[in-house]
Amino acid sequence: MIGINFVIEFFLYLTLAFGLIAPITGVSNKESIWPLVISAISIGTFFIVAILTLYASLSHYLVFYNGLVIQDSFTSVILLGISITSIIFLVAVGNIGARWRSSPAMYSLIPLTLFGLFFLTGSNDALMLLASWLIVSLVSYIFVSLPDAKESKQAAIRYVMVGMIATLILIAWIAFLAITPKHAPMEFSFSSLLPLTKGSIRIASMAVLLFLAALGFKVGLFPFHWWLPQVYGRGDGRGISFVAGVIKLGFIAIIARTMVVFSYSIHGVDPISNYTAIIVAVFAVATMIYGNISALTTRNFQMILSYSSMAHTGYIFAAIAAAAYFAGIDNPILLKLALFAVALQTIAYGIAKTPLFAFVGDSNKKLSDLQGMLSSHPVAAVSILILLLSLLGVPPFMGFWGKVYLFISTSGYSLWLVLIALINSGISSVYYIIASREIVSKGKSNVKLSKTYTVALLIGAIVIIVLGIYSPFLLKSISSIYY
Repeated sequence: MIGINFVIEFFLYLTLAFGLIAPITGVSNKESIWPLVISAISIGTFFIVAILTLYASLSHYLVFYNGLVIQDSFTSVILLGISITSIIFLVAVGNIGARWRSSPAMYSLIPLTLFGLFFLTGSNDALMLLASWLIVSLVSYIFVSLPDAKESKQAAIRYVMVGMIATLILIAWIAFLAITPKHAPMEFSFSSLLPLTKGSIRIASMAVLLFLAALGFKVGLFPFHWWLPQVYGRGDGRGISFVAGVIKLGFIAIIARTMVVFSYSIHGVDPISNYTAIIVAVFAVATMIYGNISALTTRNFQMILSYSSMAHTGYIFAAIAAAAYFAGIDNPILLKLALFAVALQTIAYGIAKTPLFAFVGDSNKKLSDLQGMLSSHPVAAVSILILLLSLLGVPPFMGFWGKVYLFISTSGYSLWLVLIALINSGISSVYYIIASREIVSKGKSNVKLSKTYTVALLIGAIVIIVLGIYSPFLLKSISSIYY
C-alpha cells in the first residue's frame, strides 16, 4: 500500500516540475497562455498537497526526510491558506502578468514558492530552515520587482537590502546554536535546541531574540519594520500582493512553531516559556501600536494597507506569545486554541490582503480616489467593504472569528495583552471606516478597474464569508499539535 507521505511528496514534486516547465512553454510565443495554465495547474497540485497533509495530520503529525520536515495540523492549515491566497493572486494578476517584460517568470516562480513554503513551514532543522528561507526569500525579491512600474524596481532594491540583513542575522542564530555545548554543528533538531542547564536562560533568550530579529524583518515586526512603508506602501501592489498575502503566511507559521518548540525544549528545568512569551508579547504590543497609529496619519490607501499589515502582525504575535506560554506550562488545550487563533487570523489576513494589494496596484492609491466606487463598480466596492470589515473584525466574517479566538486564547496568558489588542482593534476602526465611507459616498469614481481584479476581490469576499460561517466548527477538526 502506498503511504500518504509518498503521495504528498509526489504532488509536491509535481508542483515543482510545473514550475520548471512553465517558462519553457512561453519561450517561442510570448502571447501563449500555456505558462498561465501550467501555473494554475501547479497551484491545484499544491492544493492537493495541503488537503492531504491536513487530512493525515488530524490524527498524527507527518515526518518527512528523516525528521528534517514535520507537518502538523497547524502548519497544514497554513498551507491550505497559502494555496487559497495563491489562487486569488493568480486570478487577479494572471492575465496581466503575461504583458510584463518579466513574463513568463512569474508563472514559474509561483510553483517554486509553494514548494519552498512546504519546507519552510515544516522545518525541523536549522539548516533546512536556512535552505528553504533562501528559496522563498529570493523569490520574494523577484516578485516585488516583476511589474514594469518604476516603483517596483525601487522597492525591490530596498527589499533585497533588508533580506541581506535578515539572512545574516539568521546565519548568526544558527552559529549561536552551534556553539552551545550540547550539539555538533549539524545537529539542530528543534526538539532539543538548547542545553538543559540552569544557565540556559540567557542563551535561550538570546536565541529567541536573534530568531525574532531575522524573521521579524520578513513579517514587518517592530522595530525591524523600517523597510515596510517603502516596499509595501510604495511598490507596485500587484507584486506586493503575493509577498504580503502568500509568502508572509509561511514565515508566520515557522515563527509560531519555533517559539512553541523553544518553550518546550527545556520544560521542567527552567521557565524559558515565560521569557519567550514576554519577549514575543513586547514585540506584539509595539508592532500593533506603531502600525495602527501610523495608518491614522496617512490618506494613501496602499500605505494604510501596509501599516495595517503591521498591526495584524502584532495581533497574531499576541497569540504566539500565549502559545509559547501554554507550551511551557504544558496546557495542550489552550495551546491548541492559541495556535488555531494564529492560523485563522493569519489566513483571514492573507485572503483579504492579496486582492486588496493587487487592486491598489492597478488603481489610484489615494483614499479620495475610492469615492463613488459603489455606483461605478458595485461588485468590487461591496467586495472591498467585506474584506475591510473582515480585517476590522466585524461578524460574521472570518476576521471576526480570528480575533475572537485570538483574544480568548491570549486572555489565558495576559489580560493586559488582550486589553491592548482590543484598544488597538478599536483604533483601527477609524481608518477602516474612513476608507469604507469613501467607497459608499456619492461622486465620480476615478478608478479604472480590470475584470480580473473584480473577480479576485469577489472570490476573496466569498471565501471570507464562507470560512467565517464555518470557522466556529473548524476548531473541533484540528486535534494534533507537534510538541
